[in-house]
Parts: sequence; C-alpha cells; structure tokens
Amino acid sequence: MKAWLKFSPKMVNQAVITHMIKKFDVSFNILRADINPKGGQMLIEISGPDAKEGIEYIKKAGIDVSPVKRVVKKDEELCIDCGACISLCPVKAIEIEKDWTVDVKDKECIGCKLCTFSCPTKAIKVVE
Repeated sequence: MKAWLKFSPKMVNQAVITHMIKKFDVSFNILRADINPKGGQMLIEISGPDAKEGIEYIKKAGIDVSPVKRVVKKDEELCIDCGACISLCPVKAIEIEKDWTVDVKDKECIGCKLCTFSCPTKAIKVVE
C-alpha cells in the first residue's frame, strides 16, 4: 500500500515509524519526503503481514495517513507515444518499451499528476 503520512510539528521528532517497524512485521520504503521542524509529509510504501496493524499504530500515535488512491491511465487512442511524460515521473512508472511505445505502470504510480500536464494530446488521465 502507498500512502502519504502527514506530520505535525510535535510529531517530527518522534520515533513513531522506527517503533512501528520494530513492533510489526512490515517492509517500509520512503518514496518521497519533505519534513522540517514545522511538520511535513512523506510518501511511503508499506507491505508485509502486519501492514494494516502498522498503519493503525502510526495513526493512533498522531500521524495522519492518506492512502494513495489515484493512478494514471493511458488512452491508447489518444496517445502518440511521444514520451513527453516520461522524464517528469518521479517514480519511473512510465517507460518507453522496445517497440517505442509508452507504457504506464499503474501499480507504481503515486498519482502526482505531473505526467498529465506534459501530455500534448491529453492521453494520460488520473483515475480515482
């Protein structure tokens, strides 16, 4: 599961994530982070047998958790495979295949929408 974690200023210096990883059987990957003394947010991917329990643990500790529900889809009829979207993807969910077509990997997408702004034919759409 991918989710945005939002930290208040009082939560920034707490070791909640460390405690969650020690307490539960989870794999935790930080995809993006912007945290400073005033608070911040972190995009994470969490998996494992205890992922749901780990998420509940950090919620109870005071961290706001918002699961990523948006993904992008490519409209095959509109796409001209120009590749304008590829360089903007921060998680490399869009690639050029060997046959020079654009491939959108929706399971890797974080829903940031950067690719949608660059598409000249509006072939990439955000889907909830």
